[in-house]
Amino acid sequence: MRKLMNVKTALLFGLVVAGLSMFGTVNKVEARPNFKNIWAETYPNSPMLIAKKCGICHPGKSKKEKSDYGEAVFEALGKKRKATDKEVIVKALKAAEAKPTSVEGKTYGDFIKADEMTPTKKSE
Repeated sequence: MRKLMNVKTALLFGLVVAGLSMFGTVNKVEARPNFKNIWAETYPNSPMLIAKKCGICHPGKSKKEKSDYGEAVFEALGKKRKATDKEVIVKALKAAEAKPTSVEGKTYGDFIKADEMTPTKKSE
């Protein structure tokens, strides 16, 4: 009888652990919101976004590589670089929009409105 009780206890414990592990394996969630989606909401119907996607801010293969516009957004985020609040990100996008580019007399906002990629100092 005691042996049967240990088997039942072990089986019950195994089922509980299996059940809890199913709830523990929830789909991965990105720590940061999707900047691309917030950018698309801020600048709707942008063919540049459709063509370049993340390349607007990250022209290379690595997400660590940033364009000059990406750097301007990064600077505008300031200490909130891992921001998750949509309002903070939109403010950073708008702040970067007002910053001057390497083309004299033009801001990043001018290029966004013209639906052109912003120039980078590295490519000149």
